[in-house]
Amino acid sequence: MRKLHRPAYRFFVIAHVASSVAWLGLSLSLLVLGVRAVSTSDPAVQFAAGTAMDGLASTLAVPLGAAAIVTGVVLMFGTRWGPSHKWVLVKLVATVAAFAATVFALRPGLAATAAVLDPGRLQVLDDQIIAGPIVSSAIYLGATVLSYVKPWGRLGARPAPARGRVPARSAR
Repeated sequence: MRKLHRPAYRFFVIAHVASSVAWLGLSLSLLVLGVRAVSTSDPAVQFAAGTAMDGLASTLAVPLGAAAIVTGVVLMFGTRWGPSHKWVLVKLVATVAAFAATVFALRPGLAATAAVLDPGRLQVLDDQIIAGPIVSSAIYLGATVLSYVKPWGRLGARPAPARGRVPARSAR
C-alpha cells in the first residue's frame, strides 16, 4: 500500500483516535455500570444498570471496535509505522483479541444477564460482569501507551551497540 497523503492521513488519524477513545469510554462506562449492578441492594437500580450495559454493548461495541481496527490497519500500512514495528503488532494483536472477546463473550454474557434481571427482585450477579470491562479497559489503556511511547524497535533489527559512559563536562 502506498503512503497516505496528508488529507487522508489526517482523516484516518482522527477517525482512529475518535473510535479508539470512544471504545475506551464505552469500556469504562460498562465497568461503572457493572460495579453498580453488582453492588446495589436496589433491584430497580440493578435492572437499570444491567439492561443499560446490554444496550450499550449490543449497539456500540462492534461498530466502535471495528472502526478502531480498520482505521488502525489503514494507518499501519499507510504510514512509516508499519507491521515491521513490534509495538504496532502487539497493539494490533491485543486489539483484535479484545474485539473477539467482546463479540464472542462480553456481548452474549451481558445479553444473558439482562434477560434474567427483574426490576422487582434482586439477583445475585457473578463478578464476571465486571471482569470483561476491566480487562478491555486495561488493553485499551495499554494500546494508548504503546501509541504514545512507541517502545521497542523493528522486527529483526539488531540492537544498537552500547556506548561507553562519557563523563559530564562543566560549561567552564
